[in-house]
Amino acid sequence: MITTYTRFKQKLKTYLDEAAALKSPLYVKRANGANIVVLAESEYTSIMETLYLLKSPKNATRLLKAIEQFHEGKGEIRDLHEE
Repeated sequence: MITTYTRFKQKLKTYLDEAAALKSPLYVKRANGANIVVLAESEYTSIMETLYLLKSPKNATRLLKAIEQFHEGKGEIRDLHEE
């Protein structure tokens, strides 16, 4: 979604509700200043977790290899339970 700063101010609640419900970023264009992105907290948290996990080159390689193996059908489904 994209809107102007003026429209964003006029329909603040509506835009925030939509961004949260759709889990989609809202881009707010401003004439005099940097544009802004509004994002649901859950989406922001997910992005930050992904960045953290990919920060280590060794961990990034391991995770990307695991994703590749999963797409090749080499994954294994397991039940997870606490002991």
